[in-house]
Amino acid sequence: MKIFCSKDALLTGVNTVQKAVSSKSTLPILQGILIKAENNVLVFEATDMEIGIRCVVAAQIEREGTVVLPARLFSEIVRKLPDATIEMEQQDDAINIHYYESDIVLKGFDPEEFPLLPDLYDAVSFNLPISLFKTMIRQTVYACALEENRPVFTGTLLQIEDSIIRLVATDTHRLAYRIAEIENPESLKFYGVIPAKTLSEIYRLLKDDDEVLTIRFNQSQVSFQFGSVHLLSRLIDGQFPNYKQVIPQSCQSKVYLSSRAFTDAVERASLLARDSNHANIVRLTIEKEKLWIDQASEIGKISEQMDIQMEGTEVKVAFNAKFLLDVLKVIDSEQILIELSGPYGPGVIRPVDDPNYINLVLPVRTS
Repeated sequence: MKIFCSKDALLTGVNTVQKAVSSKSTLPILQGILIKAENNVLVFEATDMEIGIRCVVAAQIEREGTVVLPARLFSEIVRKLPDATIEMEQQDDAINIHYYESDIVLKGFDPEEFPLLPDLYDAVSFNLPISLFKTMIRQTVYACALEENRPVFTGTLLQIEDSIIRLVATDTHRLAYRIAEIENPESLKFYGVIPAKTLSEIYRLLKDDDEVLTIRFNQSQVSFQFGSVHLLSRLIDGQFPNYKQVIPQSCQSKVYLSSRAFTDAVERASLLARDSNHANIVRLTIEKEKLWIDQASEIGKISEQMDIQMEGTEVKVAFNAKFLLDVLKVIDSEQILIELSGPYGPGVIRPVDDPNYINLVLPVRTS
């Protein structure tokens, strides 16, 4: 291999694939980035065997070849390179990085040991608008579980049926549900649980000037292609819970209020809750046209009052402040609707002007 390219091109390749580099694997090869010079482009690949990312960047290829370099060290070197034309030349199991009158020699791994990413050419595929999918990811992925003892809850359900696409995420304490209409002339169907890490990476990598996202899938894997990036991910095994059963179809109380004002008030109340033994709980009291937000702890107390519009019965309920804030930060509407069914029923939070987005949060039982 012998190539010439810019620092920016190397940086783009490294930054795109590095999140797929394994940090836990005992296999040294998975801690590397594969770099392949072919067909007048430079191809970067990384995988941890659950997610794989490929990125193609422009380069002048003088001699084709393949090398696998230690990801952490190579990425740090690339970041510190000068803004100049970089020459990279393979020498046996090492690579020589040349710039100006300087050289860095970096030893690599055997490329034959690197697990190549499969291409799902025989899979079913369809296209999605990128801006829509980015919004859907942002508004659902936060509700995935972090603990891996129940893997199906660490992913988001992607369901495509007729002209409807759904993303659903839950950690059993909260649920985010987002649907949208898409063009699906061939009536393709998809039902799979995609790891939260995969969707977070897609959200990070998607650029607004990439217009179309192509999704391919089979029974066990799904791939996403956009711009110069190709991301492949396994699907999570297991039965996703029946989300339709847990979304209430009716409520006892409806509260209409300002999203911004409510967010600010919950954030202030959570400052006291965070430093107490009350597990970040905020208490809401809804009476007539007023809502009170209260929190008291050893270091102080807060009581805020907000004007609201209300329908139904008065109610007192307590929520985990973080769960409320996670929802409020991804709702883009100025006005929200909170639907409650007593102090122990799930609270449903939704934008007033968007019936296609629902968040469900379970209340906290307090003495």
